Amino acid sequence: MDVNPDLLLKIFYALGIGVLIGLERSMIPPFTSTCEDTDIPRTSKTHPQPPELPDTLLGVRTFSILSLGGFSAALIGDTSPAAAGVIVAGLVALIIVMYFRSCHDDPGITTEIAAVMCCGLGFMCQGHPHAAGVLALLVTFLLSIKRYMATTLMQLKRVELTDTLKFLAIILVVLPLLPNRALDPYGAFNPHKVMFLVILISGISFTGYFLTKFLGPQKGLGLTGLFGGLTSSTAVTAAMAAQARQTPALRDACAFATIIANATMFGRVLVVSGILDRTLMLRLIWSIGTMTIVASLAVIYLWLCSKNKKPRDGGASEGLRLKNPFSLGPAIKFAVFFVGILFTAKIAKIYLGDTGLYLASLVSGLADVDAITLSIAQQTKTVQLAHETGAIAITIAVVANSVVKSGIALYSGGWRFGVEVGVILMAATLAGMGVLMVF
Repeated sequence: MDVNPDLLLKIFYALGIGVLIGLERSMIPPFTSTCEDTDIPRTSKTHPQPPELPDTLLGVRTFSILSLGGFSAALIGDTSPAAAGVIVAGLVALIIVMYFRSCHDDPGITTEIAAVMCCGLGFMCQGHPHAAGVLALLVTFLLSIKRYMATTLMQLKRVELTDTLKFLAIILVVLPLLPNRALDPYGAFNPHKVMFLVILISGISFTGYFLTKFLGPQKGLGLTGLFGGLTSSTAVTAAMAAQARQTPALRDACAFATIIANATMFGRVLVVSGILDRTLMLRLIWSIGTMTIVASLAVIYLWLCSKNKKPRDGGASEGLRLKNPFSLGPAIKFAVFFVGILFTAKIAKIYLGDTGLYLASLVSGLADVDAITLSIAQQTKTVQLAHETGAIAITIAVVANSVVKSGIALYSGGWRFGVEVGVILMAATLAGMGVLMVF
């Protein structure tokens, strides 16, 4: 076999995989504890003497040789499959022998499994080097999180595990079984899409639960609102409203997350319109841009207010841990409400037609902003609709959607939560409408 650049690249992949996994395994005790010991003898004034590693430690050299050995077996396998099998079996046998030599001091088997995996990844470099590299990164990551995983598992409860299984069962079993088509003449009730909405809302609550548990209410729910707003600010509003009613101690953090999600939604409208029609986005900067600025200022204000308050994270988090992390009830109630709004929007479109664009945008915005944004942006791009008219229509849809979310916050989250969220959303949308009318 000739040595060519492609073969050299695969060899470097195999070597790199061994070095990567070997470095991670070399950082386990007693190596790290010895390195950090202040009583280590020094060979010079500044550098400590490297500790003597035990013979049973599988380190960088061993893992590199195992990976290269697996790669060599793959090369030989092209002409002699039996010899390749013997090489791999021999390497695995040596790993097993090494385990029995060291099992009295360290009964764990993770390092030995990683060694077998390293050999297999080296073998894989012959045909799929890039996939082998990705798998090596995943293996190294899993090996490196042992300390964090142990701490996390100590904080988990049985109910959190069972609720995670329920959530996965609904995603992987229930959702695929539902028909993905409209069952009504108006095309509004699609069981698959409705269940997906339920899963989305429950998933946002589920994610917020664990982020709040490990990061605290302000940071955890703030991240939930930020990432949830990229998908559905309405779902985030519904989830945070339910959480605020369920755990009053988290009301301020839930309002903070809701406003972040809506500020993200305003920015998302600008990005989507800009991708499809840059001129339309420049028109929308006056209205939607103003809404984004006002909502962002409100986020900063809420954050500063939370900083000035006495920390209540411990009580809030404790209260949250006593609750069920996965609850379908609030999500199903919102889904029923959403389907009702969708029915109204569909019927209104049928009777309005294309002539009442502003009223159609108003009705469409009650249920969704993205659909009307995409529709209008496509029309303005093809010069079927004036950019000024399209900007007004999208702004109306965003205002209508904000009104609906204010109602959801008030109905599902209670008076205090609803007023706090509603005032900010109405201030943002009114400011945007005012700027649009002036410019």
